[in-house]
Amino acid sequence: MRTCTAILAIMLLWNIGSAKEQLDLSRIADWPIVAAGDAIPSERYAAEEFQSLFQQATGVHLAIAAEPSLTSGNIFIGESAAMKKSAADFSIEDVGEEGLRIRIAKDQLIIAGGRPRGTLYGVYEFFERYLGVRFLTYDHTYIPAQRSWKIPCEEFVYRPVFSFRWSYYKENSDHPEFAARLRVNTTTHEDKLGGVTRQSLISHSLHRQIPVEKYGKEHPEYFALVDGERKLEMWGGGPEPCVTNPDVIEIVAQNVIRELDQHPGMKNISVSQNDNDKYCRCERCEAMNQREGTPMGSHLAFVNAVAERVEQKHPGVKIGTLAYWYTRKPPKTIKPRANVQIQLCSIECCTLHPIDDPDCAKNREFCRDMEEWGKICDDIWVWNYNTNFRFYDLPFPNLRSISKNVQYFLKNNTHGLFMQANGNGGTGELCDLRNYVISRCMWRPELDSWETAKEFCRLHYGKAGDTMIRYLDFLHRNAEQSGWHPTCFPQPYEVGLNAESAGKIFRYFQLALKRAESEAVRERVEKASICAYRTALETSGRFEIKDKRLRVVYPEKYGDVVTRYKELTRKYNQTRAEEWQPIDHYYQILKRFTEDGVQVEQLENDFWKLTVAPEENGKIVELIYKPERRSLLTPPEYLSVRTLFERVAIDERGLQGYDHNNPKAFAATIDNGALRLTKKLSDGSTIERTIGFEGSETGKELSVIALRTVITHRGTEAKTYQFQVHPEFYTEIATRDSDVLSVYVKNEEWKKINEDREGSRLSYDGLSAPAGQGGAAFYNRRSRYGIMESFDPAAFLPPEIEWNSDYPLVNLDLQTKAMKLQPEESFSFGCNLRYLKKAPGKSSP
Repeated sequence: MRTCTAILAIMLLWNIGSAKEQLDLSRIADWPIVAAGDAIPSERYAAEEFQSLFQQATGVHLAIAAEPSLTSGNIFIGESAAMKKSAADFSIEDVGEEGLRIRIAKDQLIIAGGRPRGTLYGVYEFFERYLGVRFLTYDHTYIPAQRSWKIPCEEFVYRPVFSFRWSYYKENSDHPEFAARLRVNTTTHEDKLGGVTRQSLISHSLHRQIPVEKYGKEHPEYFALVDGERKLEMWGGGPEPCVTNPDVIEIVAQNVIRELDQHPGMKNISVSQNDNDKYCRCERCEAMNQREGTPMGSHLAFVNAVAERVEQKHPGVKIGTLAYWYTRKPPKTIKPRANVQIQLCSIECCTLHPIDDPDCAKNREFCRDMEEWGKICDDIWVWNYNTNFRFYDLPFPNLRSISKNVQYFLKNNTHGLFMQANGNGGTGELCDLRNYVISRCMWRPELDSWETAKEFCRLHYGKAGDTMIRYLDFLHRNAEQSGWHPTCFPQPYEVGLNAESAGKIFRYFQLALKRAESEAVRERVEKASICAYRTALETSGRFEIKDKRLRVVYPEKYGDVVTRYKELTRKYNQTRAEEWQPIDHYYQILKRFTEDGVQVEQLENDFWKLTVAPEENGKIVELIYKPERRSLLTPPEYLSVRTLFERVAIDERGLQGYDHNNPKAFAATIDNGALRLTKKLSDGSTIERTIGFEGSETGKELSVIALRTVITHRGTEAKTYQFQVHPEFYTEIATRDSDVLSVYVKNEEWKKINEDREGSRLSYDGLSAPAGQGGAAFYNRRSRYGIMESFDPAAFLPPEIEWNSDYPLVNLDLQTKAMKLQPEESFSFGCNLRYLKKAPGKSSP
């Protein structure tokens, strides 16, 4: 395990040399920049960069020469025969391919490093260290006025501790020269920039190494057995393979060997899971996973088997695999072979707090896994997450944890970092600042990310810099006070964003714009202000219903916030507002909610107020128990325009025979106090849903919500249908304590089923109720309320309950039994919902 002393050792080398002697840069105007004739392209480019940066810093243009004209008075860039003859000669054999050495003497200056990138990086290090230059963005290099032309005569040696450094922002791939200045070594193969590191990113690969299109039809047994069937259609790149199948091992190994034959010189290659969690549960795979205590058991055994075969043909190549999601936990007894690399992924972790924060429960398990991997593997890499993938341009308060995470990874023997951000889009929230901070911290892990962010603000935003720092300080303090532990997919409220904080953030940016001293600085602040407008859009709208259309109306203080947001995102080339969709998708959402409106129907009696969106598959999107004014779905403070109807609603979905999104909309009518929804499918089949109120068994009051659905098949051939009733309820509290939030199923009696669920690995706790028939419920014992769901066991499978211990919600999911219908046959199902004032039990109705 590395320790902080490794960083200190590098720092100590910086001060070797005489503190009394200095080189006067004002007296070297006639010194040539010597780049030998046999210098590699990156060393020749390093000489050009030295020439350009020196002229910008001092106003002095230095000539570039292939040979020195004198034995002294030279600036040597790169190792050469002439440099070795000088009095200041040194060796670079011990610095590696990216290490560098700078020697400053009164009559010589030498910058040289390993090939292919060390010398180029040495030039950038020289200007940062000795002249205060900062490479802030691709079009803004900060070069301070020189107070003193004198720099100390000393020797500085640096060997980067991470051999793979990827700050995943589009600015780096679009401007590889700038990426080189930040010493990001993963974005370009251009020789003058030193190319890329030989280590390739370890990523999802099995979808191409055993493609389902080629093998699925004739050999379904090659693919994962999930829920009793070989599922050949799967999201996340395709189905996972059956990793204990001997044929699968041979096919993948041969495809890997073939790829290596076609691309000689590769240092490593990925053999890793696809991007879904539907791993194989066949008898062989499951037996191994049970023995090893993790699905990584069968997966790592598979990777080892492939690695063994590859090693016979390509002994110098490493096989890399992800420790991601269900494979993150290391096996009990199986260890990676010597030619296997492990790349840990921190996708479940809290991004607000450092990964090694002992008070952050969400991160503790990752730390345990990383420590255990460190005991059995000495070739570890990390995939870390540094953006909000759901909202690319919302404020994301992780600037105080970045450097602490980098330092933690270093201490735990990590060789390289992939810091994933919004690299598939253009502008995102403070992407310029974030790219600078992340890149600097990977190159110099001893730096503090918060102080580095403040440095960027002062240099990039000029007189507006202090206001930007105050904004960032508010953002992080406010998120800390919210009590949430956001991952890399947070909703606005999870990072402390609401209508109140949106107003404060907007005022910070308006003040910063006023303080900008030039048009260039104003545009930089304006670009950064996109996040303020997005915050207002997501959190500050008021939802109004008029003429059965729901629209969002924004406070006057934001002006025409939708138009302004579009103007800014177009001006600054923001191409995505989230990972999965182009920004036009979000523009359409804004138009729909602010201009067109969404059709809604409302039902109300003395007990309940329901709002239903027929165009959204008939979802119930508002459910209020009126006697206690309690919202059972998304409360107003949690609403977000982008995800308005996606979560915490009551929905019905098609699992077999019916795509509920095609068509998505129902026709709606209200008849005798009930809402009737009708949808016609492409083959003429119909789905009819009724939402209404019924009386309880103990009284005549219409206090029960009744949901009924009838499917009538009118196709020419028989078809099997299966539906899911998906009610997701707001519970007011997120907890692992089953004595605070209890979840129940009913067989003959009610039984609490979440009391043994204290430590789930994932961010959710999925619970199956194998014997549960007839009822499901949750009850919040602190607030003394809950919901009971009752249903006919003849129509449904046992309920599938998801109690989420990180978010205040519970799913009481029901799946109908699969029903094969002949033409003109019908199938019906339904359930009732009632409000609970006490926990279910013998006295419950």
